[in-house]
Amino acid sequence: MAGYAPTKSVLLQVRRTLSFAREGHDLLEQKREFLVMELMHYVNRVRILEKEFLLKNATLRGAYARALFHGGIRPLIESGKSVRQSWRILIKETPVMGLNLPEAKIEKAGPPAFPAGMDGGAAFDELEHAVRDLLSTLVEMAAVKTAVWQLAREVKKTQRRVNALDRIVIPENEAMEKHIQDVLDESERSAFFVQKRIREGR
Repeated sequence: MAGYAPTKSVLLQVRRTLSFAREGHDLLEQKREFLVMELMHYVNRVRILEKEFLLKNATLRGAYARALFHGGIRPLIESGKSVRQSWRILIKETPVMGLNLPEAKIEKAGPPAFPAGMDGGAAFDELEHAVRDLLSTLVEMAAVKTAVWQLAREVKKTQRRVNALDRIVIPENEAMEKHIQDVLDESERSAFFVQKRIREGR
């Protein structure tokens, strides 16, 4: 409180600061609650995608076994040596409370992974689809986990600001307001007492 003169103008300034701090506190609390809700939504999405990954991974293993059974190991080895499938990752950002949360998906950007005419064609087609489905889930899960990390960091940052207002800024200004008001009240009582004594002296 040192450095602040206990005047009415300073009291008004402190009250304005206090009003602004309380309003900011309320807004930050609302932001934090919204971010937490979004965070829980994305965390639930991660859980769903992790289950999808396990299922699609099992599907891929089954498709691989069927392709191996129908065409043998040689076509799989040859295709692995000769084919390099390219993929394009498409990223879209969604603005949420100042954050840009990513969404991602993939699409082919090259020739088929398993050329037509290879022995066991249907089985290899099934394997190709299984690979694409698994990659799609992995890309989406990476984007969702990135969003979770961004949201968690923003929740932590917002909580720190709420705590600073709640524990430091608001209490200090409330104490300063009380101190100045007490000083002004005491000054008014002293002035009233002096004036009364002067009148009585007359």
